[in-house]
Amino acid sequence: MYYEELRSAIKERKIAPLYIFEGPEEYLIDFCIGELKKALIEEWSEMMNYQSHTELPPVNEAGDFMETLPVMSERKLIVFRKCGLFEGNIKNKAEWENILSNVAPYNCVVIWEKQPEKGKKQNTVRKAAEKGGAVVVEFPLRTEGALRSWINKIAASSGKSIDMKCASYLINSLERDMRTIKTEFEKIIAFSKETQITKEDIDKVIIKPASENVYALIDAIFDGRREICYNLLYTLRSLKQEPVSILTLLSNQLITIYRAKLYLLDGMSHRDTVSKLGGGFPAEKCTQKAEKLKIENIETLISLCQECDMKTKNGLLGGWAALETIVAEYRFY
Repeated sequence: MYYEELRSAIKERKIAPLYIFEGPEEYLIDFCIGELKKALIEEWSEMMNYQSHTELPPVNEAGDFMETLPVMSERKLIVFRKCGLFEGNIKNKAEWENILSNVAPYNCVVIWEKQPEKGKKQNTVRKAAEKGGAVVVEFPLRTEGALRSWINKIAASSGKSIDMKCASYLINSLERDMRTIKTEFEKIIAFSKETQITKEDIDKVIIKPASENVYALIDAIFDGRREICYNLLYTLRSLKQEPVSILTLLSNQLITIYRAKLYLLDGMSHRDTVSKLGGGFPAEKCTQKAEKLKIENIETLISLCQECDMKTKNGLLGGWAALETIVAEYRFY
């Protein structure tokens, strides 16, 4: 099940006894927990019918809550927020397995945990929950189109407007999560003195994440715009970024771009290439860059990054000096 289906189920009052929430879009997970609470729990009965945990409670405490009938209400709600229920080393594992495989219909249990790694053996508590009928709800990062529509609604609710181009620029200047976008956009709305939000408003307010500056650095290196490269390095340094982390991020993004280029040269479509890279905004951005670059230029820059990384590890170059060397020594073919 996905977020949209869960929203419909809540509106139709078709709420399951047990959910597993997972995925990177934490803003929507929090939102849906709030919607479940509004739908199930009257404010006056919250103390008796609602619990929320950020650390794993004693198994008997959770069990007693879930076994007790609701007080003057049809349902109870208990939420486990990243408590580690699906980790292998939890205490009283057998008791948790028993509780979660037999959730009474008057309960609504929400377990919010990170997605299991592909190929990794599934935790037995999760297995028990799924066997007991848990509905797994995925919260992937939103598409750019969905985020633009959402940004427009936020703007309109504040008496402002933003065109599609500026909305896309805002999205692509930030990490692709709704909480970050909302926080930064609300700052922009407060800053802007005009009704129409502009690119200049965005640039004056937001601090771009390291990954976005690294994308810009890659562009500037390939274009031979060294002055811009040094300005970006200065920006990253002023943001107190670790140079080794920047070098690692740069290398990783270049390798992803290189993989995308190989897929494209092999005849794969843009869409399939993005999917092959794992989907989402980073895969989309790397595929776009791969379409514009020559494979030999990508290979040259990867080799240069690896050489500078080795010199850094051997103490022959400092981190920032390594990044500056990459900018200075890269040459086109």
